[in-house]
Amino acid sequence: MVGRIRRPPGLVGAVDELFASLHTLHLHAGEPSMQQLAEQTAALSHDTVYRVLAGPAVPKWGPLELVVEVLHGDVDKFRALWLAASGQS
Repeated sequence: MVGRIRRPPGLVGAVDELFASLHTLHLHAGEPSMQQLAEQTAALSHDTVYRVLAGPAVPKWGPLELVVEVLHGDVDKFRALWLAASGQS
């Protein structure tokens, strides 16, 4: 599938939970391509979208929020996951 990305290996704890939730959200959205997601955000490149979804680094909140919005995810849930994964909770 064009939109399929692999989860980063070796992640643990809150970081793993964030990426697991992102991958589930992407799957439930029908696995749109990085290009499709970038076009829908109107602010991010497909490379940035890929880095948000593929990790392994915890992305900045702004790009992550845009990706979650275009995937029709729960922004508040992902904000809490992001805070925990980035050590800010």
